[in-house]
Amino acid sequence: MEVMTVRIKQRLYDALLWFCFASLAWAAPVEAQTSTTNTPRLTMQGPAEQGAAPVPRDALGKPCLDVEAAARAHVINSNMIDHVISLRNNCPRLIRAKVCYFNSDRCNDVIVQGYKRADTILGSMNGIKFFRYSILQK
Repeated sequence: MEVMTVRIKQRLYDALLWFCFASLAWAAPVEAQTSTTNTPRLTMQGPAEQGAAPVPRDALGKPCLDVEAAARAHVINSNMIDHVISLRNNCPRLIRAKVCYFNSDRCNDVIVQGYKRADTILGSMNGIKFFRYSILQK
């Protein structure tokens, strides 16, 4: 009985491996045919401009918010770019942040729960891949 179970498991494993390799072999040519350009969809940005306000820190003195920013091209119109800011809270307390274009009043208010992540689209512009932003943490 156990020998038969082992054989069935081995056959299922072999079938699964074959299916995975067949899927990869089929997907590669399709991706090559549908890809028209090799331009990346994301353009990572530099760090936020620092303000004079104090930054919330954890018990080890590290900033609670981990910030990443990217310019993301739309799928249909690759010239239209979203400016996306991602905030990850590494502390247990709730943090309120105000994300703005640098030296601008064009802002988004973001609430990040403890140990969670929040994303916001600061804006969308035609052909602008690089942007500066600032964050005010409360």
